[in-house]
Amino acid sequence: MALVLPPLDPAWVVRAEKTRLEQVLVIILQNAIEALAETPEPAITLSVASEAAMLHVTIADNGPGLAPEIAARLFTPFATSRPMGLGLGLVIAKDIVEECGGALTVQPGGPGACFRISLARAS
Repeated sequence: MALVLPPLDPAWVVRAEKTRLEQVLVIILQNAIEALAETPEPAITLSVASEAAMLHVTIADNGPGLAPEIAARLFTPFATSRPMGLGLGLVIAKDIVEECGGALTVQPGGPGACFRISLARAS
């Protein structure tokens, strides 16, 4: 599996507690890894876009994507398409990002799933 990361930029400092932000990234990346289990040539791509006041981190995979019935209620507790999933990870991730004053959204289009984390820049 390929994991493509952008070069780090010291200007990418956001208003969020490090441990909580790590938890969000782990949840999203773990979901992507599990979704890619049966995908030939699996890949996860992280991209970062910076605006004057916001930083946007996009995490995309080339897996099977989100079923429409799950996508419609993705951030609802216990919504899952996995037999062993609890359906709480993305709910927790969204709550954490919102507690930091940001947003976690699903981005439409493309193969696989694509999530965007938007957070206020620290300066």
